[in-house]
Amino acid sequence: MNADVLATKVIEGIAVITLGSAKRIYFDAEMGDGLTQALDEFAGDPNIRVVIVTGGATGYFSRHFSIPALIEIAESLRASGRQWPESATYNGGFFDKAMALCESMPKPP
Repeated sequence: MNADVLATKVIEGIAVITLGSAKRIYFDAEMGDGLTQALDEFAGDPNIRVVIVTGGATGYFSRHFSIPALIEIAESLRASGRQWPESATYNGGFFDKAMALCESMPKPP
């Protein structure tokens, strides 16, 4: 994966996942998929004792979601004419999947 999107390294049983870079510190589907894949891989590795998720730009974990991606999603939804009632059930996306992996990961022991 492009290091501007997500980078991983393992040192002495400690896995570090770095989200973004100084040039690209926003979350989007590409980063979400990469994060989910990395978390899944590290969760199943018995040699990994701890997983750290950090931001790739000084002072930021993640600034925001990709604005162009949000616009694209909104335009697609508007064009579809689809509407959701206030009581609609929330079906989480890639970010929720990644967070669920973090919460269920058996690390540290």
